Amino acid sequence: MTLEFEKLTPDLENMALATAQRSKLREARIEESLQTIKQYAHDWDAIENALTAAAKRSDEKFYRSARPYDHDETLNTAVSPPFPPTAATIIATDGSQIMPDRHAAHLYYLINVGGIIYPHGSPTAPTVFSEPQIFYPQEDPGDDDFISDSGKVSVERDKEEIATLARKTWENRHGALPILSIVDQRLLYWPIGGSDFVDNAAVRAWCRSMTKIREADALLAGYIDRPGTRGVMTLLRSLTAVSEPNFNWKELGKSIATQGLADRDLFRILLEPGQRSKLFIYESQPNKFFAEIDPMNEVCFFYLNPGLAGDDIVRVDIPRWVAAVPETVTAVHALIIDQCRILGNYPYVLARADEMAVVGRQDASELNFMIDIVMQRHGISTTVTGKQDSKGLARGAKSRHEGVGH
Repeated sequence: MTLEFEKLTPDLENMALATAQRSKLREARIEESLQTIKQYAHDWDAIENALTAAAKRSDEKFYRSARPYDHDETLNTAVSPPFPPTAATIIATDGSQIMPDRHAAHLYYLINVGGIIYPHGSPTAPTVFSEPQIFYPQEDPGDDDFISDSGKVSVERDKEEIATLARKTWENRHGALPILSIVDQRLLYWPIGGSDFVDNAAVRAWCRSMTKIREADALLAGYIDRPGTRGVMTLLRSLTAVSEPNFNWKELGKSIATQGLADRDLFRILLEPGQRSKLFIYESQPNKFFAEIDPMNEVCFFYLNPGLAGDDIVRVDIPRWVAAVPETVTAVHALIIDQCRILGNYPYVLARADEMAVVGRQDASELNFMIDIVMQRHGISTTVTGKQDSKGLARGAKSRHEGVGH
């Protein structure tokens, strides 16, 4: 043991006191937000005025807000879970990877996309699949076309994840209707750190996959567990800020404007198990770009309490082509809740997709062994860097594979 835990005791006591104080402040702020959402629940003129002021005076680089999709449901509505359709086809994918390691014997990265095709309402067993791909320098080891940055590999994994979902959806487009394709992440996708949406090839590829799913006459949803977004809280802050002459509109969209609160802090109180919130649209530059590429790909969302009990809150993203039809929103809501009932509070199809996608340490070790055997067969020596070799000796049984994960 190298960590001297007893030296942390005073800090842990202070940490607990600070957490308790922060919790009290959060509860007071949440109560204020509940009063605001109740006050403006169907004051559509005030909501539109606040959104207009925010769009004009905020910093578009940070501004992310929620806009009510329609005036049919109040801001604080809670829709109980409907009965699921008697038959449906649910398709889910997830991705995992082994990151490139410049200290390893051979430079490569691997992407594995796993998934499931689930015949809802049928006695037929689900079909699971796993599709691994390995990537390596094609020419010189310094080949500029080879991706060696972990962030870019993650982007490639995301593209493969939704591209596989689109392909499997198209292949199963004649299955039982409705067809619901679901991915375990946001639909309003953009690479971390990306800002130039107009020229971003990854975003365009993502949108093409969304369009292909629509062309297969399927529904599409992105499932986000423990979301940190604050679009609804930003909307509520805009409503109160219009009467505050000293409000700094440039902070709108940042955590400081909503005092650290996320939307889930509000909806964990508003939503009972199984219920969903009102439908909203993202007000943001990325979503405008999505709509420019394909208007029906504009991303909307609702919050959902997926459990049988408790106040866990998830966000469900859906494209405009799903949001535009009340019956399809109902189908997405019902099928996701039905899937959550299998495991308790998380969709079964996403859990199985993750299981099929994940690349464990043993998988990585066996793959490296296979690579070594093939390389030796071709007369290529296998050596690792001194740093990597010394890590293995120093850590002994506490070894880990840092390149494996989602």
